Amino acid sequence: MKKILLALAAVAAIGAAQTTLAQTGPNSRDQTELLLSQIQADKRAVVFEAMDLTDAEVAKFTPIYDEYQNEMKGLMTRGTEVVNKFADNYGSMTDDAAKSILNDFFKVRDDRVAIMKKYAKKMEKALPPSKVLRWVQVENKLNALLDFEAAKIVPLT
Repeated sequence: MKKILLALAAVAAIGAAQTTLAQTGPNSRDQTELLLSQIQADKRAVVFEAMDLTDAEVAKFTPIYDEYQNEMKGLMTRGTEVVNKFADNYGSMTDDAAKSILNDFFKVRDDRVAIMKKYAKKMEKALPPSKVLRWVQVENKLNALLDFEAAKIVPLT
């Protein structure tokens, strides 16, 4: 129960940071970097808690996961740019802007799956398949929660 409460608290912090991230202006690159770092740190704590790895597995998992997190940081930045692009065009959306936003949105989604597949393959060389599946489940759940938080700030048109 304690693990679940810790994970929920961390996810709440991640969600708050994600919402703030999507609301930052174009002149706040430093703030965006800080928020992305906080999201990654909180997410990392949740993942490591949920994975229940042995010391030997931690040694193998950590460098792969850190590489994954670094790649996902770039993807999170792109996702935030898509949300901001939508917000900038909200109320005056042209067909061209809508088409561009749709393309960007689906590219970010496709890239998220591609990155997860890439790192699942790397992890399969270091961890048992059951631990790799657990990692995918945890990441999927955390991404769903982040998506939910981001969706709260996007108005329906």
